[in-house]
Amino acid sequence: MKRFLIVLLAALFVLSFHQVSSASAAALPEKSNVYLKAGKFYILYTKPAPPFVDAHNRIVVPLRAFEDLFGGNVAYSASTKTARLTWLDHEFAFVIGSKTARMDGQTVVMDTTPVLKNGAMFLPIRIFLDRAALKNHWDSKENVLVLDDERILAGESFQDFDGNDLYRQNEDGAFRISDYTVKNKSNGTFELTVHATNITGEDIPAGKADIHPLVDFGPGYGGFATDSYSRPIDPALPAIKANGTIAVSRSFPQEDIDYIITVARLFSDS
Repeated sequence: MKRFLIVLLAALFVLSFHQVSSASAAALPEKSNVYLKAGKFYILYTKPAPPFVDAHNRIVVPLRAFEDLFGGNVAYSASTKTARLTWLDHEFAFVIGSKTARMDGQTVVMDTTPVLKNGAMFLPIRIFLDRAALKNHWDSKENVLVLDDERILAGESFQDFDGNDLYRQNEDGAFRISDYTVKNKSNGTFELTVHATNITGEDIPAGKADIHPLVDFGPGYGGFATDSYSRPIDPALPAIKANGTIAVSRSFPQEDIDYIITVARLFSDS
């Protein structure tokens, strides 16, 4: 099914979405830290909960995200609490609450366990990094785990952004996206605010930076929403001092939400 873009221009937005009556966005956390990045994309939210750090200090991600975002194939048995995942030419099997997993027919022991949260299985992403040679690095400046392997950028959320991005010449790694907040509004929308810190060590001129979220709605809505079709966001971001912070807020419809991602970049002069 062809997906469609919702352009968030102020006047059109009010006319189109003031009648949206759904409380599904209320399920979004009011505030969440950001721990994971895929290529240039920060992963803010994954239904039914954002990636988080478990009791063993491991980043865990919902099972379905491995299929929807990263191009794997998943299956889950509620009766046995077992998940099977085929991804990057490897086959995995996990059981909720068990440190023992299977990879390509061999038994492996993890240092944490898959957990059940909000009715979904969350998997520690570390096992894939260690066992499947997934390119990655920990960015100590941004304080996020970065998945560098281009093969994983297979999901529609990533493709939707790139397919509508008119500004390909840009520089990544200029900001630390620390967290975001969500505020539900009375007009059938919610306000997403992304908090970022300039980590370039230099002042960033006005109009040079772009922090650009995209919201991917569930199958019932069949589309995605982002800011103006023509990048960069409008109005342009103000100047940001070295080590200074900025909060970027955008409003989206209160519909069933699957994923929220964002880029945080500098436009190249070339």
